Formats: sequence, C-alpha cells, structure tokens
Amino acid sequence: MASPDEQYKQLCKKYNIEVQECVKDILKQVDILDFSNQTLSVGTCAVLGKIMQSSAVFTKGSFEDCLLEEDGIKSILFGLCGNTSIKTVSLKGNNIQGTATNALAKMLQHNVTIARLSLEWNNLGLCQESFAVFCESLGGSSTLEYLDLRSNQLGADAAASLARALMRNSSLLSLDIRWNCIGGAGGKALLESLRYNKTLTQLNLIGNNIPNDTLNSIDQKLNENSKSVAMTKEFTSRTEVLKQQLEQQERYSMHQIERLEQLVSKTDVALNKTIKESAFYTGQLEEELRSKKLEIESLQAKIELLNSALRLHQERASSLENQNGSLQEELQKSQEEAHAQSNKDRELLDQCRSESNREIRSLQATVSRLEAQIGDLEFRCSSQKKHIIDLKETICSLQSEVKGARIECDELVAIETAKHKETLRNLDQQHNSELQRMRNDHQQVEAELRDRISNLDARRNEAEGEVSGLRVQISTDRTTAQAQLGAVRQQLKAEHASVMRGMEERLHAMEESRNDAEERLRVQIASNTSLTAANAKLNSQIHSLTNQLAELQAAIDGKALEVKAAESRVREEVKEQFEELKQEREQTAQLNSTVIKLQRTISEKQLEYDSNIRKLEDKLRLAKQEAKQREEELLKIREDEERRVGMLHSAFVSYFNTSPSSPTKTNQMK
Repeated sequence: MASPDEQYKQLCKKYNIEVQECVKDILKQVDILDFSNQTLSVGTCAVLGKIMQSSAVFTKGSFEDCLLEEDGIKSILFGLCGNTSIKTVSLKGNNIQGTATNALAKMLQHNVTIARLSLEWNNLGLCQESFAVFCESLGGSSTLEYLDLRSNQLGADAAASLARALMRNSSLLSLDIRWNCIGGAGGKALLESLRYNKTLTQLNLIGNNIPNDTLNSIDQKLNENSKSVAMTKEFTSRTEVLKQQLEQQERYSMHQIERLEQLVSKTDVALNKTIKESAFYTGQLEEELRSKKLEIESLQAKIELLNSALRLHQERASSLENQNGSLQEELQKSQEEAHAQSNKDRELLDQCRSESNREIRSLQATVSRLEAQIGDLEFRCSSQKKHIIDLKETICSLQSEVKGARIECDELVAIETAKHKETLRNLDQQHNSELQRMRNDHQQVEAELRDRISNLDARRNEAEGEVSGLRVQISTDRTTAQAQLGAVRQQLKAEHASVMRGMEERLHAMEESRNDAEERLRVQIASNTSLTAANAKLNSQIHSLTNQLAELQAAIDGKALEVKAAESRVREEVKEQFEELKQEREQTAQLNSTVIKLQRTISEKQLEYDSNIRKLEDKLRLAKQEAKQREEELLKIREDEERRVGMLHSAFVSYFNTSPSSPTKTNQMK
C-alpha cells in the first residue's frame, strides 16, 4: 500500500491541481485529518475523498466552517463510504442541503465505523425529501452513537422523520437538535419515538419552542433509558464474569476428568503390558519346554543308539564264542591230525587271525600268540596242549571282560534312564509350579485391575455428580445472590453515570453555546446591513445566554441536591440490602468455597465502588469550579462584546456622519 505522500502526488497529477502546503502537512499527521476554517476547491475535495477511501490510518476528520461546494461535499462523503478507520467526522458550517443530504445518507448506509457525526450550522431541513432519506439511513445505522443537528432549520416534519428513525435505531446514544423550529408537534413525535427507543440517553432540545410538560416527559424517558442502559451494561458485565467463572469451573472439572481418564488409560496400559509380559514369559517357558523335550528326545535317541551298540556287542560276543567253539574243535582235530593237516591249520589260523583282526582288535595279541603257537606246533607237538590251555585262559578272560562291559553298559543305561526320569520329573514339577504361579499372579493382577477400574469408574461418576450438583448450586446461588446486589449497584452506577454525563453535557453545551455566540456575532456583524438591528439581536442573545446560564446554574444546584438525595436513598437501600444479604448468608451457610470467592469479589467491588463515588464527588467539585470559571469567562466575553458593539456603533455613526450622501450633510448644504 502506498504512503499518504505518494497517494497525494498521484492524485494531484491525475486531477492537475495544486493543493496548498497545509494540506500536505495535515496528511502527514496520519491520525487526524483537520481542514477546519480553510478554503478547499472541488479538486482538492476529490483528492481528499480518494485518499480517505483508500487509506486506513485516519481516525478523525474535521471540515468545520469550510463552506464547501456541493460537489466537494459529495466527493468527501463518497470517500468516507469506503473508509474503514475514521470514527469522528465534523461537517459543521458547510451549507449541506439537497443532493448533498442524499450523499450524506449514502455515507451512513455504507460506512460502518463512524461513531460521532457533527452536522451543526447546515441547512438539512430545507429539503424535506432529502432529510427523510437521511433519516431512513439513520434508522438503519448500527454504529453511530452521537449526532449533532444544531441550527439546521428543522421543522415539525423533520422531527417526525427523526422520530421514525429513532424508532428503528438501536445504537444512537446522544442527539443534539438545539436551535431549530421543531415546535410542540415535533416534541410530541419525539416523545412518542422514545416509547420504542430504549438506547437514547441524551436529547438536547433547547431553542425549539417545545412546551415544558413535553420536555419533562422526554427527560423522564431519557432517564429511564439511561437507567436501562446502565442496567444492561452491568448485567452483561456480570454475565460475562459468571460465564468466565463457569468456564473456569468446567475447565477444572474437565481437567479432573481428563486426569481420571489418563489414570484409567495408564492402568489399562499397565494391564496390557503385564498381560503381554506374562504371555511372553509363558511363550519362553513353552519354548524351554520344547527345547527340553528335544533334548529328552535326543537323549532317548542316544539311549537307543547305545542299546543298538550293546546289541551289536552282544552279537559280536556270541559270534566270538561260536568262533572259540569252532577253534576248540579245530584244535582238537589239529591235535589228532597235527602233522597231516598242518597246512590246513595254518590256513584256518590265518583266517581266524584275519577275522579276529577285523572284528575284535583286542584279540590281535591272542591271534599272534596262536600263530606263534601254530608255528611252534611244527617243531613242538607236545607244547600244543599248553598253548590250548593258554587259549582257554585268554577266552575266559575275554568272556569276563565282555561280561564286565555288559554290566557297565547296563549300569550306565540304568543311571542315564534314572537321571532322565528325574530331570523329566523336575522339569514337569517346575513347569507345573511356574504355570500355577503365573496363573495365580495373572488372576491377582486381573482382580486388582478390575477393582481399580471399578473404583475409578465409581469415583468418576461421583465426581461428575458432585460437579453437576455444584454447578447447579453455584448457578442458583449466583443468580439469587447477585441479582439483588447487581440491581442495587446498577441503579447507583446508572444514577451517578447519568449525573456525570449530564454535568459533562451541560459543560459541553456551555462551551458550544459560547462558540455559537461568537460565530453568530461574527456572521451577523459581517452579513447584517444595519448595526442597530445587529445590536438588538446581540442584546437579545446575551439576555438569552444569561437566562441559560441561570438555568444551568439552577439545574446544577438541583442535580447536586438530587445527587445527595439519591446517595442517601441509595445508601439506605444498600444498608437494607446488606441486612437481607446477611440473612441470606445465614441461610446459605452450606455453600462451598466458590460462593466464598464470590463474596470476596463482591466486597472488593464494594470498595472499588466507594472509591469511584469519592472520585465522582471530586469530579463534581472540579466541575463546579470549572463552571464558575466559565461564568467568569462568559462575563468577560460579554463585556468584550459590549465594548466591540459600542466601538462598531461609534464607527458606524462616524461613517454616516462623514459620508457625503448622509442626510445631515445634505441638510447642511441646503
């Protein structure tokens, strides 16, 4: 977005105009757009309208006493239609009428940020149709809070249009229509509109020839509106505080519920974890059992292999016994036929030796001995018997060895089987004990977790019931206890706010009336042709101002008395309310800590309220002092104005005396 200087240069090039340096300096101020008492051409107004339409930095625009042309006013108003930041606009003293009033109505329709609009010293009431369109837009406005329509030549029809607009409007708080010609009919129309409008709290009708009874009834309606507005504001603030407290309580209860849910979830997670761990542990045990079973099967296979090996050894032993028997028979035959069958014996011995070498390695020594004995048989036949005896001894030893090996194998098998059975029994006992222990632990854990879950559910249900009961009790107690205190405080605040507003508006009205008097004097001195008529008008205006000052002083004194009476009355009511509250506190002694907190906040608010009352009293004193200072200033201004009038009168008389066309000189010349 371009800066205000760049926008200014671009628009100046577009419209081929040269704006004064003061315009450029004011545009640099960013916040306030002030062109009061300056002459602005149509092109300058177009530039300003474009800048206001595209810029979002201005918050206040002042075009007072610029006497703008109709096209210039339209350009500025069309620029305000698209502005989204300006909140205060003053178009005082610009002779707005006719089509410019229609442009003003469009601006009210499209702009959604303007809260204060000053249209003093214009001519909106000259064209009734245009003013009716303006009132239609005013009725649909939702942001305008202050409207100044002083000295706009408004009549009874204009007052009727304003009344219709006020019936529809719900945002306007202050309306100033002084120094117009509304009359009694217009006052009645406005009074009728106040029956439907409940937001307007200030309506200035001085200088409109309205009867006093109508003014009094309008003041009553405005006071009722101010009280209702103050009560609604207090009610909204109280409701917001209660909503915040309820939200905090709900958040706390939700936090507690979330904590309970987190505990339940944690217990569920722990339960699932324990179940998973138990399942994993049982799986490990099953795997160990499977491995033990495999080991047992391998041991059984080894035992079977050992049994098969024993069987083979037994078969070999039997075969050896058979061979020994055959050898004995052959030896007997060899003894009988030693010499004849020596060759055959050698062959048989060789065969026996080869077989003994193949089957039994332990018999190699015996075979070698037998071969040596067979070799010796050729030379010594007599020694064969000894060799046969030796062979028998070796056979016996071999048989004893075989029997010992068989006995050892049987013992080893018995020991291994016993060990295997014991290991199986121990494993079965351990497995059964572990399974039983795991089952018992699992059942205990499940029972404990179920008990915890049931207890947590019961606690959560109890907590939810207690929270709901507390909410109901808190809501009922808050509504009963704070309704009365809220009403009393709202009344007090509304009355003090109305008094302060009235005083501020009166002071503002005094300042504005002084400004009006100065402007009227200046305009009348410049525009009137006869100083005598101007002197009479000034005297009448000064007399009216003195009457207004007297009325204002009387109103201030009356308001001060009303404030004192209202304070005493309100204090008595507050005392009564406090007594009632004490009784209610005795009845509601069973409330929980939340009600105690509310009572503490109420006491703090009471202290703040007392401090605010003191501040308001100080402000009233300051306002009275300022009013006295204003009166002294007005007296000085009146004396200055009388001096000026005397000087002007003397100058006028001297001018008439010195002019050649004066009647005195003509008479002298004649």
